[in-house]
Amino acid sequence: MVRILVTGGRGRLAQAMAAVDPVVVALPRAGLDLTDPVSIDQALAGGGFDVVVNTAAISRLDVAEADPQRAQAVNATGAGALAEACRRRALPLIHISTDYVFGAPTARPWREDDPVSPANAYGRTKAEGEQRVLDAGGHVVRVAWLFGDGEDFVAAMLRAGKASGAVTVAEDQVGSPTPMPVLVERLLVLCGWLAAGDRALPKVLHLAGSPPVSRADWIEAAFDLVAARGGRPPRLDRAPMASFPSTVVRPHYSALDTALAASLFGSPIDWRAGLADAVALIFTRHRPFTRHRPA
Repeated sequence: MVRILVTGGRGRLAQAMAAVDPVVVALPRAGLDLTDPVSIDQALAGGGFDVVVNTAAISRLDVAEADPQRAQAVNATGAGALAEACRRRALPLIHISTDYVFGAPTARPWREDDPVSPANAYGRTKAEGEQRVLDAGGHVVRVAWLFGDGEDFVAAMLRAGKASGAVTVAEDQVGSPTPMPVLVERLLVLCGWLAAGDRALPKVLHLAGSPPVSRADWIEAAFDLVAARGGRPPRLDRAPMASFPSTVVRPHYSALDTALAASLFGSPIDWRAGLADAVALIFTRHRPFTRHRPA
């Protein structure tokens, strides 16, 4: 069995990986602190791990924008320190990155070899972390718009609409919603391939959903599924991103080109196929979405 160490153990992706495979050890910051080289060395030295997956990050956009030094310490410097420690031990590393390393205007999904163009502090620090990891010989996997664990944007919109009856969603922000169960499955396969060391793998890979979709259309598809199950979704209103007050610049188009990953795994990750399962999970957890029927 391939033993996998996952950093950022309290995060959604780390917890999803640990829930699927018992050989995954998900360490929180108390067990592996990316800002502390001693903590990194101690965690790597004691576990007999075959692969490391770095999910730890300052990922909230407002937190990164308000405290860029902290974001730099974790997302960039810390990622590089982990990569160097893995290099010294000949441990394969998968560093989880983000679609937000891209922010420039574009007319097509971003490819792995496109120059990065971050628009905010989170994207800038993640882009620098990517380069540090690559310089140390690690692998970068970019993901986007994770959903499917009941703690995602779809669930948040349903919860927000319970009291008010309506939610407003950006109609001009386009990205790559990614169902977490399929993402976890493919990450675990990648870990196995890296541990075996018997095939050439791309240094940068986009593991994300396709086809590209706007946030509003994605949520509309989810609400349609809720209604089809007999639920009562809120009304969906559409608005441009500019109408949402924010101190953080968000890219209008950060969809990822996933052709390389589709060729590697034999098929793309179709977010539409994962949406029904995600809605079923949310529907089960939040019974108020069920229509009230007369006795």
